[in-house]
Amino acid sequence: MNLAYHDILVDLAPDIPGIKGEPENLKDAVTFLKRGTNFYDPEQYNDHISVFFEFFNSIYPYIQKESIKYMTDSADDSIVSLFEKMLSPLRTYHPDIVGFSQLILPQRELIMALAHAVKACDIPVVLGGASLWYNPEAYLSCVNHIDVSDIFDVIVYGEGEIPLKLLIQGEPLENIPSILYNSPPIIKNERECIHNLDEIPCPDFSDFSLRGYYSPEIVLPLLTSRGCYWGKCTFCTHHKSYNIYRSNSTEHVISTIKTLQTRYNASYFLIADEMVHPHRFEQLASTIQKEGLTIRMYSEAKPTNQFTLPRLQNMYAAGVRVLLWGVESGTQRILDLMNKGTTVSEIESVLRHSDTAGIWNMVFMMVHYPTQTVKEIEHDIQFLQKNARYIHTVTCSPFQLQVGSHMYENPEKFGITHIEPADQFSPVCEYSTTHAPESEFPAGSRAISDVPLYPDLPSKDYLSKKYSVECIVLSDISWYFGKMRDHLLLYADFLSDDPL
Repeated sequence: MNLAYHDILVDLAPDIPGIKGEPENLKDAVTFLKRGTNFYDPEQYNDHISVFFEFFNSIYPYIQKESIKYMTDSADDSIVSLFEKMLSPLRTYHPDIVGFSQLILPQRELIMALAHAVKACDIPVVLGGASLWYNPEAYLSCVNHIDVSDIFDVIVYGEGEIPLKLLIQGEPLENIPSILYNSPPIIKNERECIHNLDEIPCPDFSDFSLRGYYSPEIVLPLLTSRGCYWGKCTFCTHHKSYNIYRSNSTEHVISTIKTLQTRYNASYFLIADEMVHPHRFEQLASTIQKEGLTIRMYSEAKPTNQFTLPRLQNMYAAGVRVLLWGVESGTQRILDLMNKGTTVSEIESVLRHSDTAGIWNMVFMMVHYPTQTVKEIEHDIQFLQKNARYIHTVTCSPFQLQVGSHMYENPEKFGITHIEPADQFSPVCEYSTTHAPESEFPAGSRAISDVPLYPDLPSKDYLSKKYSVECIVLSDISWYFGKMRDHLLLYADFLSDDPL
């Protein structure tokens, strides 16, 4: 349904009020991204992807607002048409049950509206997804004048394979783990997880129009572990989505890759784990080469000294072309406060070795961490400048205090003096600190503005945004790679010494 949503919106663009850009330019951009003609021309790529992003960024607030209005039969005609087109196959098929996956909170309004329409067809509706770890009861309640108490029949707040299977088989709700339902009252069953991930069969993408996505090559996601093997970062709540860390056996991963490559003629993969341990990467890389697989892949990782040059070279030989590094800061005090388990010198060494091995580096940074000073923000920028030759893309996010994080549970250790209650749907909290007063920041902004992060390159080869509470993106080809990471993989492979 995600692909249908985007394709239908492109077709409806001329009829949607107040949208930026020309509809014909948007259609040209979509054709460019899907068919791949001159896809690897950076100038053409940036021209087209900017049109694509401008449209969907500008339409997003409108979709959220009109989705809520749709639930009260007062939405614009264009939104009614969108939902009618999206739901048409479902009404023809009339399934026994419909499931929605809410990976991130901003999907909430659209999912609620679609679920409202599905429920009107007298079809049971189930909601799950990673963002449901926080206060799943809200989705069976009336919150902020939004009554969803009669939309969802079941909420899955943990891993969904077993609950969904049991629901389809007609098991009584009281016997199904990791779900909530309104009896009434709201009943929350005990959460369970799958301990042996090898019991889960190979992903089935046969119902997806894989050639219809916004990429000239098929890039398939593959989850080879659940949870985070580190699980100690003071700001993070990702561990809330999974109870414990588990991983597939190397043999199971290789078997799955072989099946997916043969079944879908796909050779590009996202290893969608929270991050992959260096020893596990070594095992996977060696086995991939032993089995003679020819693939390309990317994944997230933590830059520690265990990622040695020989190990990274072995990973490159196995097909790793991009690594997304959780750097977060180039200041040691902040890294220690985050409990990242690494040092600035280790990070710099890993980035250098990865680049030497031929792997492209994307770096995640975080700004405005509690107690972080302007000088430390400037130091982070200097860190990026110093290591710019080894970095292909940077994306920066503002710090958010979330319910369930170590910082939330121990605010006094981080100079946090007051926390406002979180929203019923969102774990993000407002807070006050005793450090880094407003006067330390430039007038009218808590940001360092317009700092060139690639001072030694021509302006056309990079695009930097303010290092601010919004974001920072850096690239020597396209700053859109921070969002379009599958495209980053394709470019890294295309420009490598041995592209597919």
